[in-house]
Amino acid sequence: MQEITVKGIHKSLNTNGYICDVPFAARITSAMQTKPVSGAFLYGPAGTGKSYLPIVLSKTLGVEMFFYQCAPGTREDDLVLKMFPSETTKSGVEIKKSTVFKAAEASHKKKVMLVLDEWDKTRPTADGFFLDFLQYGRLSIPGTDINANLDNMFIFFTANDERDFHEALLRRFPKIDVDPLEPSLVMSALRLTHDGHPHLGNVIKLYEKAVMSGMSKPATIQEIRQLLDAISFLGDGADWNSLVYQYITKTPENHDLLKKAENTVYESNDTIAELQETKFEGEMSEDNKTKVSTLMPKRIAYLTETEAIDSNKPIPNSNEIYAIYDYDDKNYSMLAHKDMQTHNGSDDVSSIDDFEVIHSHMIRKKPFQLIDIQFNTNAKHTKNVVHELCYVDKNCKFKDLLRIPHWGQYVIRRYSKNEVVARYISDDVDRPLTIDMRWTSNNGLIIIVATKDVLGAQSYFDRNGSGNVGRLVNVTAFDTDNSVLKLVNDKNNKMHNGILNLRNIINHEHIQYSGIIDDYSGDMPDCFKYIGRDTIETILEANKTVYMGKNFQVSLENTQFGKTLICRVEIYGALKRNALTGIEILGRRMGASNYGIPVYKPVRVNTRKLSKHLKRNGWRFDGSRAGLMVKHYKMGDVGQCFLFDDFAVFSFKYTSYDEYTDIKRFSKMHRIVHQLTLSASKHG
Repeated sequence: MQEITVKGIHKSLNTNGYICDVPFAARITSAMQTKPVSGAFLYGPAGTGKSYLPIVLSKTLGVEMFFYQCAPGTREDDLVLKMFPSETTKSGVEIKKSTVFKAAEASHKKKVMLVLDEWDKTRPTADGFFLDFLQYGRLSIPGTDINANLDNMFIFFTANDERDFHEALLRRFPKIDVDPLEPSLVMSALRLTHDGHPHLGNVIKLYEKAVMSGMSKPATIQEIRQLLDAISFLGDGADWNSLVYQYITKTPENHDLLKKAENTVYESNDTIAELQETKFEGEMSEDNKTKVSTLMPKRIAYLTETEAIDSNKPIPNSNEIYAIYDYDDKNYSMLAHKDMQTHNGSDDVSSIDDFEVIHSHMIRKKPFQLIDIQFNTNAKHTKNVVHELCYVDKNCKFKDLLRIPHWGQYVIRRYSKNEVVARYISDDVDRPLTIDMRWTSNNGLIIIVATKDVLGAQSYFDRNGSGNVGRLVNVTAFDTDNSVLKLVNDKNNKMHNGILNLRNIINHEHIQYSGIIDDYSGDMPDCFKYIGRDTIETILEANKTVYMGKNFQVSLENTQFGKTLICRVEIYGALKRNALTGIEILGRRMGASNYGIPVYKPVRVNTRKLSKHLKRNGWRFDGSRAGLMVKHYKMGDVGQCFLFDDFAVFSFKYTSYDEYTDIKRFSKMHRIVHQLTLSASKHG
């Protein structure tokens, strides 16, 4: 069997008469690599070559094809066993193996291709009947069990979208839209048989109008070839209008539609959430001489002489794709600017910020963490940018789903304590949004957001959940994280903090928080005069300054918006006096409503056991916040313990008294929270 590669499939399809471009061949190739069974749903209007495609594939691959033509009302058992009249049986009926049965048997000996043509004509019950076969290769009917070797099978369903399919069946296979061919590809096909024909340009124009007209099916290559043959045979006696009706439109309704489309301009079809086929434009002269110009999408990397982006990389499997952007100058530039802020670029011009250029799209193979979602009110690229983004969070619990915005409006399709599958479709015409989510007890939350608006996902999640139960995530500006500041300093996680942000605190090995400084005048904030005195090393970059001293690191980062700075603070242990003073003042500049330094340490525990242990040691619940326990210490500060379902955060809020910085008091706070977490891990 021929090796299945994008270049090989593209070449063999075109050589054997199925004209397509490289991106389409890549979609077919990737579909033939899927597991547990290879294949795809082929969707498209009549006349686009859906049925012809697997025929050519079986020929080029050298595998036996089993083809079943579905008819209106086809039953599931018709696909397996068929009854025929017989004079040799007592009942007068003979039962013979049907197509699926034969293909399953043959799969144990060799590679086979099963084609179920016009599946949308079958009864809906046929969808469920086939689920087990596509997953495990088995079918059960009274008196017979069928087992196939799925490793040796390619299965293709074709459909004209006459009915909806069962969702579980659709999840088994990738979906490939077989759209009408681009005019340039039709031209290539016609040149194989009618190169130099004086009316080649005219039939291409005819094809364009047929596609734009809304006819029940566009003109096929075979019909156009028949039309050209008829023109050649009749010569001067040929009547264009009559021949078009005879070979192309074939009904008065279609003929009228074609005439109404004479003044329309051909436009390529764009499909959301799929890899677009390459766009072509062709111009035909009126003097029967043909001039074709092929225009590829503009790609910024083509302007360089040192390296060009490889657009023919194989498309990854669907379970390896976590984001899809259009590959164009705007998006390539946007990601390049973003990456340059934090990285030094890569050796490969096709890889930017975890995205990789593949054909006409930029694909990300690494998921986004939902807590890292950020909102930038000054984003310049807001429309027609994002196709699909995938977010994950393993820390999400069952009850956390109530915090998803508009959760009550989700259509829930699977529901148990171990799995929830749901969908939400926004009715906002200005900002369309579709969200598919799946939660499992083992893997947490997976959310797929489909939108044309780059801000759509961020603005959606920047809300409280149903019934005002609180936020799922805290959406911040410039990828900052102020959840610790808001938790420890404000004692409030219900309105201002997302529960997933708080759960992420368990991963903090030391004190860390970040925020923004607005209305920055250009001078260094006064607090850095103090921080600088205890700084051992300073790292200067084009857009960032990093101050490193004993047990601390503070960075100040410029943004593309001149009066906004990003500040990040990390504290590893006891601080010297100047650094402590400067970092505390910095908290005020970062916009904390109750400024101070959060001195904290998280620990994973059984919080019910821990609360009992703390009560025995002088801790009491504080009614100002659910799950907050406090204890007053001799140094005059209040220790806090924030209890969550499976972890706790011990903390103090450090503020200076009367502008006097007490480094011993800060050090004692730091030591106490460490001791508390060690004790909690033993008793909780």
